[in-house]
Amino acid sequence: MQDDAGVTCTALGKTYPGGVAAVQSVTLQFAAGQTTALVGPSGCGKSTLLRLIAGLERPDSGTVRIAGLTPAQARRQGVISVAFQDPSLLPWLDAARNVALARKLARQPPDPQRVAQLLDLVGLQGFAATRPAAMSGGMRQRTAIARALVTAPQLLLLDEPFGAVDELTRRQLARDLPSLWQGATTVLVTHSVDEAVLLAHRIIVLSARPARIVADIAVPLSHPRSPDLTETPAFRQIAAHTRAALALPQPT
Repeated sequence: MQDDAGVTCTALGKTYPGGVAAVQSVTLQFAAGQTTALVGPSGCGKSTLLRLIAGLERPDSGTVRIAGLTPAQARRQGVISVAFQDPSLLPWLDAARNVALARKLARQPPDPQRVAQLLDLVGLQGFAATRPAAMSGGMRQRTAIARALVTAPQLLLLDEPFGAVDELTRRQLARDLPSLWQGATTVLVTHSVDEAVLLAHRIIVLSARPARIVADIAVPLSHPRSPDLTETPAFRQIAAHTRAALALPQPT
């Protein structure tokens, strides 16, 4: 697999049993090495689109190619990593072993130092030996984020990765983690407009179900980005543009 794991979706469609159309005729390219945020109304098909890219759902129409490969081919090469809203940790493994397992499944050598570094970065210092049953929902979600990053994937798919964490931790993760996925092609599903503007090079606004592209918004802000950037006029202008595309009320 080549290093520039760009993603191309062509006329992509998915309808679930019962006739529920989740994605309809989506043609979209995700630039290699960039972070693209997907925003849209709840239930519009953002997560379905992510799962189609990951190869966890099969499209009814259209294709997905990752550096020219099908999702299944790319997954076999161990270059896709996914963090969903449901952490799906193995209950019999502690935090460190849940994170380390991702490297084993990707046929990568053990790296206890990287595992420990990531657990520290997501705020789990001292919890490496803790099993999921003894963790809060936010702690489990942070473990899943560390697991997704530990393989240094070429394609990183994140579905509301900070949704279960408190606001202070959310801001810390938004500040610290992007440097770890720098260089990866990253697709981020989020309900937070500010999070999308803070983390992404580009924002794709999707319609209500079935998901169609409403707007494609560039975020030409320099990197690295600090949460303090949210107070600047340039940030507020892009956020306002995004909210207008979503038809959301502007904050007072």
